[in-house]
Amino acid sequence: MTQLTKGANVAVPSDAVNIVVTWTAAPQAPTVDLSTLLVTATGKVRDDSDFVFYNAPQHASGAVRLGPSSPGSASVEAHLTGVEDVVERIVVVLSADGGPFSQVPGLTVRVDDATSGQVVAQFGDMGATSETALVAGELYRRAGAWKFRAVGQGWDSGLAGLATDFGISVDDAPVQPSSSTAPAATPASAPAPAPAALRPAEPSQGEQPGSDTSRPYAAPVSPTPAPLQPPQQPSAPQQAPLQPPHQPQAPLRAPLPQQAPLQPPHQPQAPQYEPLQPPHHQQAPQQVPSPQMAPPPQMAPPQMPLAAPATQAAPSVVNLDKGHVSLRKGDRVSLTKTGAPPMSRVFMGLGWDPAKRGRNIDLDASVIAFDANGRELEIVWFMHKKEFGGAIVHLGDNLTGKGDGDDEVITLDLTAIPPTVVHLAFTINSYSGQKFMDVRNAYARLVDAQSGAELVRFSLSESDRATGVVIAALSRTPQGTWDMRAIGQFANGRTVKKLVKPAVQMLGL
Repeated sequence: MTQLTKGANVAVPSDAVNIVVTWTAAPQAPTVDLSTLLVTATGKVRDDSDFVFYNAPQHASGAVRLGPSSPGSASVEAHLTGVEDVVERIVVVLSADGGPFSQVPGLTVRVDDATSGQVVAQFGDMGATSETALVAGELYRRAGAWKFRAVGQGWDSGLAGLATDFGISVDDAPVQPSSSTAPAATPASAPAPAPAALRPAEPSQGEQPGSDTSRPYAAPVSPTPAPLQPPQQPSAPQQAPLQPPHQPQAPLRAPLPQQAPLQPPHQPQAPQYEPLQPPHHQQAPQQVPSPQMAPPPQMAPPQMPLAAPATQAAPSVVNLDKGHVSLRKGDRVSLTKTGAPPMSRVFMGLGWDPAKRGRNIDLDASVIAFDANGRELEIVWFMHKKEFGGAIVHLGDNLTGKGDGDDEVITLDLTAIPPTVVHLAFTINSYSGQKFMDVRNAYARLVDAQSGAELVRFSLSESDRATGVVIAALSRTPQGTWDMRAIGQFANGRTVKKLVKPAVQMLGL
């Protein structure tokens, strides 16, 4: 076995290897995930399908797939003879959720010969500090053979930042227009030399990269928005002539006085309109001797309940006094029970089934945290599975939608969520672009984490050709309790970040 240091490399003796990452699992330590990127000579992936991670655990070529994992261990299997010729590097990526890698003890990368089971090389002591994403190492081609290099290059911007630098789209609309400024705002500028460090330079043991001058992480700058401003100036004078014609329209209001003389002719016909115009006082003198004076005062009381109680009765919200509640689209329930303490630890279980037997449905559940004004605070999703000190945690993913029970679970400690968080929108989307026409029996259910009792369920009976849905929401009340609302509205978005703006509109923020 060869002990590698940062930047050193070793020849891979077999066409089938396993890259195994181990660390010391601890209750307060960050969660570690392993993923891989299949990179071409450009230093970037061809498209998002070259990103192999827990939500897409096998490459389309079948040559790279995630292996077994357990607390404190994760692995990737590579069959090098099946790797496409255009792929020059298989980059092994680690991401930490819940803290930087400095809080992950005993982090080690090991290369195993999958055929013989022999340990080929091992790499530890990556020197990580504030990074939340790391390129631990890479398999790369050299003179017709494959080698492994120990890298240990980190990103403070997390897995999303690292993946973006390698050409992966995270479907974040606000980020794309500002790509020219993103490197300055994030620590991506610090690891900018990483492309040179990741490129093979010499086939010898201990080679130090640096001969490559390519910079695959540089974001293209497009200063084209400026020419769009001149066309708006000539359009301004075209709006000016539209205003004068509106002034002559003022005489059109003159006919309004003509409506006054229309009332005298109706006076002789007043007996015919008595049931339609009870409020008119002019008809009162004609009915002085008659007993019909009583109905006018009776007409006023019915108007009182139409003005006040009508708006107060609409927002009535049921609570959990009667136990389990089934919601229909648009319904709301208060997560309170008379005489009981406020709800604290719950989890949102989300599930679905393929519409056709034998077909896999790859969907992702996420939650977006908003403040009272609809400003996005945080997103808990497959690239960021823990937030607010563990008050919200994404537990994992079901890649097929098959089987009974929840496909994905998000735990919540309602008492530990910061007071700035007022709304939590729960979404389901298809990273692979599958439509909800292929999905049936989608649901969201809220469960008491202590007793395991299901409190609320909303089953989505509709389908749509969209790739995402905002299925439900939790909202904090002025009293500090929480309500659950069934939304069930569709929108297009391969990741949750594309559903942020639709969610704001659906919540009415």
